[in-house]
Amino acid sequence: MRSDNSLKEARGIKAGEFLKKSYGLFQTLAVFLLMVIILSVFLPRFLSILNILNLIKQLTVSLIVAAGMTIIILTGEFDISVGSVVGLTAVIVAKFYHILGIGPGLIFGILTGLAFGLLNGLIVTKGKIPSFITTLGTLMIARSLAFVISDGKVIADLPPSFKVLGQGDVGGIPYTVFFVIAVYGLGALFMSRTGFGRKVYAVGANRQAAMLSGINADRIKIISFIIVAILASLGGILLLSRMGAIQPYTATGLEFDVIAAVVIGGTSLSGGEGNILQTIIGVFIIGLIRNALNLSQINIFWQDFATGTIIIVAVLLDSFRRRITQRFN
Repeated sequence: MRSDNSLKEARGIKAGEFLKKSYGLFQTLAVFLLMVIILSVFLPRFLSILNILNLIKQLTVSLIVAAGMTIIILTGEFDISVGSVVGLTAVIVAKFYHILGIGPGLIFGILTGLAFGLLNGLIVTKGKIPSFITTLGTLMIARSLAFVISDGKVIADLPPSFKVLGQGDVGGIPYTVFFVIAVYGLGALFMSRTGFGRKVYAVGANRQAAMLSGINADRIKIISFIIVAILASLGGILLLSRMGAIQPYTATGLEFDVIAAVVIGGTSLSGGEGNILQTIIGVFIIGLIRNALNLSQINIFWQDFATGTIIIVAVLLDSFRRRITQRFN
C-alpha cells in the first residue's frame, strides 16, 4: 500500500513538473495559432507566399536580437540599448566601407557590439548600476554616435556583392533565414547542453545561491551582455545588407519589440526561467500584429500603441504564468 502511494505521489510530482514546464509553451502556441486563424479569415492576403516571405525577411533582425535578449533576461537583467547598437553598427559598416572597404567595415561593426556589450556588463556588475539605467545611457550614446558618424544623413552606395547577403535566397528561402537557424541552433545547444547555459539559469534563478555554489555570477552576466550586443551588431549588418542603405535612426524602438517577444515566448522577467526556442514564437506573434496592421491599412501611428499594449499584456502574462507555476512547487 505504501509503495502504491509513493508511486502515485511520484507520478503527481512528474505531472506537476510537466505542467510547470509546458504551460508557457502551450499558452504561447495557443495565442500564435489563434492569431494565424483569425488573420487568415479576415485578411485573405495574409497567407500568400509573398506576404509570408516578406514577413520572414522583416523579422530576421528581431529574431537574431531576441535570441541574445533571451539570454540576458534569463540572468535577470535587461539590455534596452540593442536597437541603437543595431543602427550604429549598420552606420559604421557603411561608413567604413567607403573609407577602408567592406572587410574592415564588417570587423569594426562586430567590434562595436563587443565594445557596448563589455561596457554594459562592466557597469552593471562592477559599478552596481541597474541594467535598465545602464543600457538606457548606452542607448542614447550609441544613437548619438550613429548621427555623428553619418552626419545625420543616409549612407548608401554599397556593393552588390554585400547586398546579396540580405537580399539573396536559395530556392526561395532567404539567406538570412540560415543565419537565424544557426543562431537559434547554437543558442539552444549552448543553453541546454553546456555549463554556461546551466550557469545562466542558475544566476537568474538565485544569484546568491549560484555564487555560493562557485559560479562567478558577474562573469556570466558580462558574457551575456556581450552575446546580446554582438548579435545586435550581426542584426545591424544583415539589416544594412537587406536595405542597401542606412539612416542613423534605423531600428529605433526595436528593443521594446524584442523584449515583449521574449516575454511572450515564455521567458520570465525575473530571470531563471525560459526557453530560447520559444522566443521564436514570441517574435512571430509581434510580427503578425504589425503585419495585420499593415495589411489592414491602419494608420502607421497606431503601431506604437499596439506595441505598448503588447508589452503590458506580456508583463501581465508573465505574472500570471509565475503564479500558475508556483502552485506546482
